[in-house]
Amino acid sequence: MWPVSLLLPLASSVGYFLTGSFPLRSSATLLCLAIVLLSNVVQRRERNAWWIVFAFALSFAGDYVLGHWGGRFQGFVGGVALFFLAHTGYIGYSLSRGRIIRPLLLLLLTVFGIYYLLLLHPAIANVVVSLAVLAYIIVSCISLAAAAGICFPGNRLSRLLFVSGIGSLVFSDLLIAQKSFLHDATLYAAMMPTYFASQLLVTAALILPLTPPQRQTDSHSIH
Repeated sequence: MWPVSLLLPLASSVGYFLTGSFPLRSSATLLCLAIVLLSNVVQRRERNAWWIVFAFALSFAGDYVLGHWGGRFQGFVGGVALFFLAHTGYIGYSLSRGRIIRPLLLLLLTVFGIYYLLLLHPAIANVVVSLAVLAYIIVSCISLAAAAGICFPGNRLSRLLFVSGIGSLVFSDLLIAQKSFLHDATLYAAMMPTYFASQLLVTAALILPLTPPQRQTDSHSIH
């Protein structure tokens, strides 16, 4: 049942691309939140799933703020702050199931640090915005390195889905930075699809373990 429920946020995402309706855009996040809440928390299958509910709720709030007041200074900084906190939710869930891959974190911080220092920082005139972007880059690197160290015992597919979900979110944020500060919209058309994909993939990772694997009876063990 639960894997089929992903068709609801998927349909909402497609509806947004066809109509441009913000309610459809935001409902995709809320539907993913509801699926995780009902399938894991309410049924008490996984208490740590509250971290993802927290992350999705803040993502919805951040998306709303950026969608309505993103053109203003306070709106942009507020939206970034909410998505920053959403990443702490993803980090909390990852650490509840694993650990941060430190070599990967060092690599990410180095690559994105160079990207920030050479490209973003010179392009951002406002100091507060520049610091907010730097803080967001750091938490994104931690989020991805923590996701890479997550463990779903006996279920490698869930790990792959979760890491892909966080990776999609980081890529989506990178496209926003490219367009907002460097005025490069080359791949910007992929921004919303990868954002939706991040939430669908993370949700799929959490509900997949609810589908019990088929067990094969070892005939040689029966006497």
